[in-house]
Amino acid sequence: MKKPIIGLIGRPDMASDDDKVICIWEGTRRAIVKKGGIPLLILPNQDIEYETKKPRDVEKLTDEQIEELKEVVDLCDAILIPGGYKFYEYDKVIYSYALQKNMPILGICAGMQMMCRIDNELANATYYTTTLNDTGINHHQREIKYVHNINIKRNTHLHEILGKDIIKVNSKHNYHVDRVSTLKVSAYSEDGFIEAIENPDKLFTIGVQWHPETMLEYDEDANKIFDAFIEKALYYKQNK
Repeated sequence: MKKPIIGLIGRPDMASDDDKVICIWEGTRRAIVKKGGIPLLILPNQDIEYETKKPRDVEKLTDEQIEELKEVVDLCDAILIPGGYKFYEYDKVIYSYALQKNMPILGICAGMQMMCRIDNELANATYYTTTLNDTGINHHQREIKYVHNINIKRNTHLHEILGKDIIKVNSKHNYHVDRVSTLKVSAYSEDGFIEAIENPDKLFTIGVQWHPETMLEYDEDANKIFDAFIEKALYYKQNK
């Protein structure tokens, strides 16, 4: 049985020698490989240097460029939206098209926040905001295995996958999403921040605020999330 192809959206970044790159984090790529998927890096197709551009200063994609991105998505059986610091129009095209195709989608950290932003835009909502974390919990502790608990809502896809009401997670973010539009909140942190969202009407559309891809060596819940994601990707591959 052939492995599912998992599209990983590339992120603009700066290499150690100050070269601008479009990359995917190694933890994300390796998580897909470990779980039986084939990682495919999806690159933006405008002739610009993204790392030096603010999203609002990038010219709009042409119809031809949009169709080119859709052709790449058509090669995939699922899409993973990694974290990052800036998101561009190509993110919206990839996510929206994958959503339209009912393709499995997993968003991680800022990738989840991007899903919420696009969801609100598609719903013509004007209230989307990300707010600086300000509670007794430090949500940006990169080297700690478990930073806080999250409370998982019952009757959600996430609860069905994990089979638990409470789990421990890591945490590497400075901002959080205030609210969602049509997406469903499936988990909150113990201090009340949105920690997971999903679209209950889709095959697998889940966003999480923590980083399960870096927890696979020691955490069963992180493994359950990726196992379910790859399982749905394989199902999609066999039925598309």
